[in-house]
Amino acid sequence: MTALLLAELMAWHRKSLGELVAQLHAEFGEHHYGRVDLELPPGQKERAIGYFADAKLSRVLDWPVTGREDLDGIKVYLGDVGWVMVRASGTEPMLRIYSETMRPETTRRILEETSALVQKL
Repeated sequence: MTALLLAELMAWHRKSLGELVAQLHAEFGEHHYGRVDLELPPGQKERAIGYFADAKLSRVLDWPVTGREDLDGIKVYLGDVGWVMVRASGTEPMLRIYSETMRPETTRRILEETSALVQKL
């Protein structure tokens, strides 16, 4: 269904997918997403969730915490850079870390450094 809607959008605007994506980037800026899955010992994913859920957490890495959501994990907004989210698997001893920023190197850095932080908790 999504593919059909995308095809209709391309036909309606008479643009290729690449042209539509370039138009979105020009209007809203680029967004780079990444994910890391960490297999953790018992109790560690709970410590990580607790760490990011703590209202006293005011900075993550180099950025101030400017917002937080807890709908499906803990999503922390990092100033105007983007966000990082930690989400515990309900079926595996695994913690998933997601990030989205405007630069691929920033997304990679957040994922790597957050992974290192979680493994030390």
